[in-house]
This record gives sequence, structure tokens and C-alpha cells, in this order.
Amino acid sequence: MVNNYSHDMATALLFVSGASMWILMRGLPSLSGKAAGLYFASASRGISKLAKYSLLWILIAGVPRAVFYRQYEWYGSASGLMVFAIVIKHILMFLIVGTGIYYWTRVNRRVRQVEEKFLPEVK
Repeated sequence: MVNNYSHDMATALLFVSGASMWILMRGLPSLSGKAAGLYFASASRGISKLAKYSLLWILIAGVPRAVFYRQYEWYGSASGLMVFAIVIKHILMFLIVGTGIYYWTRVNRRVRQVEEKFLPEVK
């Protein structure tokens, strides 16, 4: 039960990390100056770290969850609907993770631009 809860929490953290990246990216064009740029770079690094740890934990905790799914979470009377729901849930999760990776790469490109502009010695 604890493993399932931590897996779900990691999924939520990954989603929040992606949403935070998107919000950060949207707000950046209105920011100007060295302090704002460096804050953006620092915040994006912290959010990226949280997203990486969340994704890693989703993968690690997902293994025992998948192995013991039938034993702890399976309801025989709803088996047909559960399979359909699980497939839909995982399709949505892969889309969300894919979208998050897309924004993460865009933000990282922007972070490099900010660091080159305000910290030329950082490569």
C-alpha cells in the first residue's frame, strides 16, 4: 500500500513539475534583467531535479506494483473495465510525460541562452 501511494505521489510530483516548467516558460519573456534570468535558471534546475527523481521513483516503484497488482488491487467483478481503465490511464500518463519532456527540453534550451547571456563563463 505504501509503495502504491508513493508511486501515485511521484506521478503527481512529475505532473506538477511539468506544469511548473510550463508556467516558468510562459513567464520568462516578460522577465528582464540579470536577476530574473538567473532566478529562472536556478528555478528550472530545481524543478528538473524534482522531475528526474519523480520519474525515477515512478519506474522503480512501478515494478513491484505491476508484479503484485493482481494480488492487491485486482477486483474480479470489474476485471474487463479495469483493464480498459488501466490502458486509458497509461496512455494519458505517457502523453503527459511526453509533453513534460518536450517542455523540459525547451526550458533547458532557454536556460542555456540565459546563462550564456548573463554568465558567459558558464558553458
